[in-house]
Amino acid sequence: MTYTVVVIAYRSRDALVPFLDSAGPEVPVVVVNNSADEDDLADLADAPNVTVLDAGGNVGFSAGANLGASVVASDYIVFMNPDTLPTADTLGALVQVLDERPDVAACGPTGTTTAGGGAQPSIPRVLVHVLGLHRVAPMRGIYLRPRDGARIDAGWISGSCCAIRRADFEHVGGYDERYFVFMSDFELGIRLRNAGRGQLLLGDVVVPHLDGRSSDIPSSWAWQQRGIGWGEFLRRTQPRWRGRVVYGLLAAGFSIRRVVYALTGRGIRSVEQATMVRGMRRGWESAA
Repeated sequence: MTYTVVVIAYRSRDALVPFLDSAGPEVPVVVVNNSADEDDLADLADAPNVTVLDAGGNVGFSAGANLGASVVASDYIVFMNPDTLPTADTLGALVQVLDERPDVAACGPTGTTTAGGGAQPSIPRVLVHVLGLHRVAPMRGIYLRPRDGARIDAGWISGSCCAIRRADFEHVGGYDERYFVFMSDFELGIRLRNAGRGQLLLGDVVVPHLDGRSSDIPSSWAWQQRGIGWGEFLRRTQPRWRGRVVYGLLAAGFSIRRVVYALTGRGIRSVEQATMVRGMRRGWESAA
């Protein structure tokens, strides 16, 4: 039962030091450095369990993940964000699930601040998300949080911490590199499902995730990329009519939240929602 962690870094040294300390010296880690021209991480490879790859520039999450996977020979890969805090025990628990369940291709933990995975965005689930009903019905929206340590079937596993069988990852072609940062995990989930392979979200395994601290890039850029990813995903993967309906629901929801945040003095959150809507439009149009 061998595994390798692949972590994609962009200006992430401050996050990588605690990440590697938490994982420990026995866990093999491949660091894909998307910012070698700005942040040389070669010294991290002084540790015998760490390999550092220069991606040749900021190629994004999907291409970086595929690059990291290409040098892995172990049975399982665990893709992770540098702002997570894995341990050998939690990583082992993830991989053990895959080892014991040959019908399951990928699994993920419950995050401390973000969902570790979820369901594909059907119209009812998007409505639950837009209306904020996921707060009282956490299993009815898009981002799922299992209760009481349950293990549930999922439609996608977050790229922030995704343990996957290497053979399955290679069989479906890895992450789609048309997605620069966000939504490639949703799209990978569709291809795994179409290949008849299961995905599990584990409520009994928790990996701390300090969301938004994996890089020192401006948060406005990240929110724009989220919107772009959503627009691209809906245009490429959904029937045209359903993609338009879901797009409209999400855009309306983000726009309403923008107004609410502005009226309640949360200006930064208001700007984030507006940035998401603009990004969605850009992604939808670019994927046409």
